Amino acid sequence: MGFRLPRIVQAKKLLRQSSFTSSQSSTDVPKGHLAVYVGESQRNRFVIPVSFLNHSSFQDLLSQAEEEFGFDHPMGGLTIPCREDIFIDLISQIVNANKQTLKRPLFSPENTVVPKGHFAVYVGETEKKRYLVPISYLKHPSFQNLLSQAEEEFGFDHPTGGLTIPCSEEAFMDLTCSF
Repeated sequence: MGFRLPRIVQAKKLLRQSSFTSSQSSTDVPKGHLAVYVGESQRNRFVIPVSFLNHSSFQDLLSQAEEEFGFDHPMGGLTIPCREDIFIDLISQIVNANKQTLKRPLFSPENTVVPKGHFAVYVGETEKKRYLVPISYLKHPSFQNLLSQAEEEFGFDHPTGGLTIPCSEEAFMDLTCSF
Protein backbone atom coordinates (compact mmCIF):
# COMPACT_ATOMS: atom_id res chain seq x y z
CA MET A 1 0.00 0.00 0.00
CA GLY A 2 2.90 2.36 0.72
CA PHE A 3 4.14 1.99 -2.83
CA ARG A 4 0.91 3.40 -4.24
CA LEU A 5 0.91 6.48 -2.02
CA PRO A 6 2.97 8.67 -4.40
CA ARG A 7 0.63 7.75 -7.28
CA ILE A 8 -2.44 8.59 -5.24
CA VAL A 9 -0.95 11.88 -4.03
CA GLN A 10 -0.10 12.78 -7.65
CA ALA A 11 -3.63 11.90 -8.81
CA LYS A 12 -5.22 13.93 -6.01
CA LYS A 13 -2.98 16.87 -6.92
CA LEU A 14 -4.05 16.60 -10.56
CA LEU A 15 -7.71 16.31 -9.61
CA ARG A 16 -7.45 19.18 -7.13
CA GLN A 17 -5.92 21.36 -9.85
CA SER A 18 -8.67 20.48 -12.30
CA SER A 19 -11.69 19.94 -10.05
CA PHE A 20 -14.49 22.46 -10.03
CA THR A 21 -17.07 23.25 -7.40
CA SER A 22 -20.67 22.37 -8.07
CA SER A 23 -21.54 26.07 -8.31
CA GLN A 24 -19.58 26.42 -11.53
CA SER A 25 -21.37 25.80 -14.79
CA SER A 26 -20.58 23.25 -17.46
CA THR A 27 -19.13 26.06 -19.59
CA ASP A 28 -16.19 26.26 -17.16
CA VAL A 29 -14.62 23.11 -18.60
CA PRO A 30 -11.32 23.99 -20.32
CA LYS A 31 -10.58 22.83 -23.84
CA GLY A 32 -9.30 19.25 -23.88
CA HIS A 33 -11.13 18.29 -20.66
CA LEU A 34 -14.53 16.95 -19.62
CA ALA A 35 -16.60 17.12 -16.46
CA VAL A 36 -17.44 13.94 -14.56
CA TYR A 37 -19.57 13.47 -11.46
CA VAL A 38 -18.29 10.84 -9.04
CA GLY A 39 -19.63 9.43 -5.79
CA GLU A 40 -22.36 7.21 -4.45
CA SER A 41 -24.69 9.46 -2.46
CA GLN A 42 -23.17 12.90 -2.98
CA ARG A 43 -21.62 13.41 -6.39
CA ASN A 44 -18.51 15.56 -6.65
CA ARG A 45 -17.57 17.18 -9.93
CA PHE A 46 -14.12 16.66 -11.43
CA VAL A 47 -12.66 17.97 -14.65
CA ILE A 48 -10.30 15.49 -16.28
CA PRO A 49 -8.24 15.48 -19.50
CA VAL A 50 -10.00 13.82 -22.46
CA SER A 51 -6.85 11.74 -23.01
CA PHE A 52 -7.99 9.61 -20.05
CA LEU A 53 -10.74 8.28 -22.35
CA ASN A 54 -8.07 6.27 -24.20
CA HIS A 55 -7.30 4.07 -21.18
CA SER A 56 -9.07 0.71 -21.10
CA SER A 57 -9.84 0.88 -17.38
CA PHE A 58 -11.52 4.26 -17.84
CA GLN A 59 -13.42 2.91 -20.86
CA ASP A 60 -14.73 0.07 -18.65
CA LEU A 61 -15.92 2.65 -16.15
CA LEU A 62 -17.63 4.60 -18.96
CA SER A 63 -19.43 1.44 -20.11
CA GLN A 64 -20.78 0.99 -16.57
CA ALA A 65 -21.77 4.66 -16.52
CA GLU A 66 -23.67 4.30 -19.78
CA GLU A 67 -25.53 1.22 -18.54
CA GLU A 68 -26.46 2.78 -15.21
CA PHE A 69 -27.03 6.45 -16.04
CA GLY A 70 -26.77 6.98 -19.78
CA PHE A 71 -24.65 9.84 -21.05
CA ASP A 72 -27.07 12.64 -20.21
CA HIS A 73 -26.47 14.63 -17.03
CA PRO A 74 -28.47 17.73 -16.01
CA MET A 75 -25.25 19.63 -15.24
CA GLY A 76 -23.62 18.71 -18.56
CA GLY A 77 -21.06 16.13 -17.37
CA LEU A 78 -20.88 12.36 -17.10
CA THR A 79 -21.99 10.50 -13.98
CA ILE A 80 -19.47 7.82 -12.99
CA PRO A 81 -20.94 4.95 -10.91
CA CYS A 82 -18.21 4.38 -8.33
CA ARG A 83 -16.92 5.61 -5.00
CA GLU A 84 -14.70 8.67 -5.08
CA ASP A 85 -11.70 6.79 -3.61
CA ILE A 86 -11.92 4.16 -6.37
CA PHE A 87 -12.07 6.91 -9.00
CA ILE A 88 -9.01 8.63 -7.52
CA ASP A 89 -7.15 5.30 -7.50
CA LEU A 90 -8.03 4.78 -11.18
CA ILE A 91 -6.81 8.28 -12.04
CA SER A 92 -3.59 7.60 -10.13
CA GLN A 93 -3.03 4.46 -12.22
CA ILE A 94 -3.57 6.44 -15.44
CA VAL A 95 -1.21 9.21 -14.31
CA ASN A 96 1.43 6.63 -13.37
CA ALA A 97 1.04 4.87 -16.73
CA ASN A 98 1.51 8.23 -18.50
CA LYS A 99 4.69 8.87 -16.52
CA GLN A 100 6.10 5.44 -17.34
CA THR A 101 5.37 5.98 -21.02
CA LEU A 102 7.23 9.29 -21.03
CA LYS A 103 10.27 8.40 -18.98
CA ARG A 104 13.26 6.91 -20.79
CA PRO A 105 16.78 6.55 -19.36
CA LEU A 106 19.28 8.98 -20.87
CA PHE A 107 22.21 6.56 -21.09
CA SER A 108 20.54 3.46 -22.46
CA PRO A 109 21.37 1.59 -25.66
CA GLU A 110 18.16 2.85 -27.27
CA ASN A 111 18.84 6.49 -26.40
CA THR A 112 19.54 7.34 -30.04
CA VAL A 113 16.39 5.59 -31.26
CA VAL A 114 13.27 7.71 -31.27
CA PRO A 115 10.16 5.66 -32.11
CA LYS A 116 7.88 6.80 -34.90
CA GLY A 117 5.37 9.37 -33.63
CA HIS A 118 7.66 10.66 -30.85
CA PHE A 119 10.42 13.21 -30.35
CA ALA A 120 13.13 13.59 -27.72
CA VAL A 121 13.21 16.39 -25.15
CA TYR A 122 15.73 17.15 -22.42
CA VAL A 123 14.26 18.33 -19.13
CA GLY A 124 15.73 19.43 -15.83
CA GLU A 125 17.22 22.45 -14.16
CA THR A 126 20.77 21.16 -13.65
CA GLU A 127 21.01 17.60 -14.94
CA LYS A 128 19.03 17.18 -18.14
CA LYS A 129 17.05 13.94 -18.45
CA ARG A 130 15.83 12.64 -21.77
CA TYR A 131 12.16 11.92 -22.41
CA LEU A 132 10.41 10.62 -25.50
CA VAL A 133 7.21 12.56 -26.04
CA PRO A 134 4.31 11.63 -28.36
CA ILE A 135 3.93 14.09 -31.25
CA SER A 136 0.25 14.44 -30.28
CA TYR A 137 1.39 16.59 -27.33
CA LEU A 138 2.26 19.35 -29.81
CA LYS A 139 -1.44 20.20 -30.13
CA HIS A 140 -1.89 20.94 -26.41
CA PRO A 141 -1.79 24.69 -25.62
CA SER A 142 0.19 24.12 -22.39
CA PHE A 143 2.86 22.19 -24.26
CA GLN A 144 2.95 24.83 -27.01
CA ASN A 145 3.55 27.46 -24.32
CA LEU A 146 6.41 25.37 -22.94
CA LEU A 147 7.91 25.09 -26.44
CA SER A 148 7.72 28.87 -26.88
CA GLN A 149 9.66 29.29 -23.64
CA ALA A 150 12.18 26.68 -24.83
CA GLU A 151 12.68 28.53 -28.11
CA GLU A 152 13.23 31.86 -26.32
CA GLU A 153 15.69 30.41 -23.83
CA PHE A 154 17.58 27.76 -25.81
CA GLY A 155 16.53 27.87 -29.45
CA PHE A 156 15.63 24.58 -31.08
CA ASP A 157 19.16 23.16 -31.43
CA HIS A 158 20.44 20.52 -29.04
CA PRO A 159 23.79 18.75 -29.48
CA THR A 160 22.18 15.32 -29.24
CA GLY A 161 19.18 16.09 -31.43
CA GLY A 162 16.38 16.77 -28.92
CA LEU A 163 14.76 19.90 -27.54
CA THR A 164 15.77 21.41 -24.21
CA ILE A 165 12.73 22.29 -22.09
CA PRO A 166 13.27 25.07 -19.50
CA CYS A 167 11.54 23.64 -16.44
CA SER A 168 12.04 21.20 -13.60
CA GLU A 169 11.49 17.52 -14.22
CA GLU A 170 8.60 17.51 -11.73
CA ALA A 171 6.84 20.43 -13.47
CA PHE A 172 7.28 18.71 -16.85
CA MET A 173 5.80 15.46 -15.52
CA ASP A 174 2.88 17.30 -13.90
CA LEU A 175 2.12 19.11 -17.14
CA THR A 176 2.42 16.17 -19.52
CA CYS A 177 0.57 13.71 -17.30
CA SER A 178 -2.48 15.96 -17.40
CA PHE A 179 -2.93 15.53 -21.19
